[in-house]
Amino acid sequence: MLEARFYDTYYFCNVIKNILYFPDDHLRMLNEFYGDGRIYFRLSAFRKYSALHELIEFIVQDVYYEQADESVLAKKKNMLERLQELPILLQHMRPSMLPIERALEYHNMKYQSFEAFLDKRKKNFIDCDVDDAYEFIHELREDGVFDQLIEHIAKEVFHVLFQNRELIKIFNIMMANALRTEASYNAPIELEDLFLRPGILKRVAIPKWVRRAVFYRDRGRCVLCDKDLSGQINLENQENYDHIVPLAKHGLNDTSNIQLLCKECNQIEKRAGEAVTSNKYQSWYKY
Repeated sequence: MLEARFYDTYYFCNVIKNILYFPDDHLRMLNEFYGDGRIYFRLSAFRKYSALHELIEFIVQDVYYEQADESVLAKKKNMLERLQELPILLQHMRPSMLPIERALEYHNMKYQSFEAFLDKRKKNFIDCDVDDAYEFIHELREDGVFDQLIEHIAKEVFHVLFQNRELIKIFNIMMANALRTEASYNAPIELEDLFLRPGILKRVAIPKWVRRAVFYRDRGRCVLCDKDLSGQINLENQENYDHIVPLAKHGLNDTSNIQLLCKECNQIEKRAGEAVTSNKYQSWYKY
């Protein structure tokens, strides 16, 4: 059971959507996620903490560091000075707090405040700089509270994004392209057993927990033709668990790359081997 608090969850969903839909605007950052051989360490088959979880975590961390940069600090210092004669607003706005502190407070996680951190350094907020902010985040990481927060946010964001098959198709196409790009280089020795041939992963059995998650997300129906696969209407309809981006096209053995199809759609619609899914969803109620 995931206790979702949805603090900035949809904000991060939108950030990730924009990155996936407009990757050319974020090539440098994405290269740090999958480039220079890093893709190989995102390929373990069907981990519960999937490749999509890892991308979410990577982006959320990057956002929190961006929210502690020099330009953000300058705006906060300016606000602090403007509110000095308005103590009620100052107490409400709390400009000396970093965005990550608000997230930690919202999630009831104990931590040392940035002001207390600065006080130990015999500094105040007006005198601090970006190095102080990054050192503060580094200290949160050493205490473990930063990673705890990021992991929880990643799970919440995944909970939302996993339901959007079109978006996860785009994610998996991006990962497949990264794997294809690296195919001309040898995989690390410890990962060679994952591959059928360079850039092509071996087919492995899809775990029961993955099939269960996908079955309930897709509500027991073929995502392409809407055929009922629950066995309650027709016992002859067979459920097929399909890689959205086929393994032959450098697809991943990842939870985010699986969808529910009927036997016929799996054999006919996916015959060309292209990435195919549907953006049609059964409504919770009739309009």
